[in-house]
Amino acid sequence: EKSIDEILTDVVQAEVTSFDRWTVTIIHQRHFGLRRPAKVLAMNNYFSMGCDALVALNFHRQRQTRPELFTSRLFNKFWYFSYGAIDVLEQACVDLQEKVKLELDGRTVDLPELEGIVVLNISSWAGGFNLWSGTGEEDVPPASFSDGILEVVGLHSSFHMGQVRIAMADPIRLGQARVVKLTLKKGTKMPVQVDGEPWEQGSATITISLRNRVNMLKKLEHQSC
Repeated sequence: EKSIDEILTDVVQAEVTSFDRWTVTIIHQRHFGLRRPAKVLAMNNYFSMGCDALVALNFHRQRQTRPELFTSRLFNKFWYFSYGAIDVLEQACVDLQEKVKLELDGRTVDLPELEGIVVLNISSWAGGFNLWSGTGEEDVPPASFSDGILEVVGLHSSFHMGQVRIAMADPIRLGQARVVKLTLKKGTKMPVQVDGEPWEQGSATITISLRNRVNMLKKLEHQSC
């Protein structure tokens, strides 16, 4: 790990760059003529629905119930791997494409068979992996955290998610957009997360749109890691 002096040197030499922040607006569907108040969240990094969010939700629930089992980074990685392996067998989010409607800038996307959708503002996902670029074997449109555009990818399953994380497979690139809308159909419940904070979401329309743009410090590329 870096020393305090090395960290402070990186800060002094860093450059100022713009960083997009996003608003996640959740409009719940009516039940018995009544609608719950809208939920509005700020998003900096990513949003996900399905198998990726399910692992985070199970991890979160277990950590709240048995905090003594989550005492180190190594144990945390073990539990994340365990919950991912369990869902490979259970496939709790199977046929997600039949339960959600995805719109990118007002255009409905024809979804393939999948169990997860991830909406990215930054390239880093699952411990630092560049999800949009994937294995790097395919040419993809450029992605940036300061262009007002989100990248949207799909995951076939938890097994596919594991393959993607170790660069053995590419994600399903669903597109890029300035406004992303996901509509969970009536009677559906699905795990979702925003920046690592998971919950179970019922039928609703979820819209992700640009909130504002802030200045951040970015480490110079020529600096050593």
